[in-house]
Amino acid sequence: MRWLIEVFFEDWKLYEGWEREASEEGSSRGLILSLLLDHCFLLHPEQMARIENKLSAYTVGSLQRKLQVDALLEFINTLLEQNNPGDKLKELGEMVNGVFQLMPSEKHMIGRDQGRIESSPSLKYRAAG
Repeated sequence: MRWLIEVFFEDWKLYEGWEREASEEGSSRGLILSLLLDHCFLLHPEQMARIENKLSAYTVGSLQRKLQVDALLEFINTLLEQNNPGDKLKELGEMVNGVFQLMPSEKHMIGRDQGRIESSPSLKYRAAG
């Protein structure tokens, strides 16, 4: 079980981005929620079957991706069963646009002082040579 815990922590850092953010102020609620969710992955039927059969457990990341695809396929099946799937899809698109907002990146230098951007004398010298 100790090894499973170590693998869990590695998956957790790799797939859920908690390596740096876990120490930042205000992240404890999200951290606890993330841990609870990962704990639920240990109870996933396919995971439990592997553990009971003494096989390697699945990674958290692979279980997440599998569940995401399963949810997408279930959505598509439900959508196709509707009387007018095109209208339902359009309605969903409008709802998604109302909920999810694109956020501008703070990592890019747009709108910031970029300092001196002309070539330095040494670069001018190299270019001339």
